[in-house]
Amino acid sequence: MRGLFLILPLIVFGMGMAYAEPLGEIQTSVLEYSNNTATVQITWNEDASVSSYQIGCVSCFPNMAESTTESNIVLENVTPFPNGSIAVLYGLAFDIENNLVAAKQIFVDLTQ
Repeated sequence: MRGLFLILPLIVFGMGMAYAEPLGEIQTSVLEYSNNTATVQITWNEDASVSSYQIGCVSCFPNMAESTTESNIVLENVTPFPNGSIAVLYGLAFDIENNLVAAKQIFVDLTQ
């Protein structure tokens, strides 16, 4: 019974604290698409524990990556994998000590 009284205050004090996962809410928008090349805007939730982001394109030739401290970025010259319309992007989030804290794959249908 004594252990229950020690755990209960921890639960009460912990309630109300919410921590968002870095890159937890990613939204994409194709701003322009022609000749199999697109301009894509990517936005994500802000996270106070993250100091910088790197967003890159795996399906692009050559592969590319951009860095930012903001919660959005616009990538130009995004291309899909051959014979398709799906581009594969990635997002990396780094803390103040440049440690990787989150990594996400981002699939974008460039025709939409």
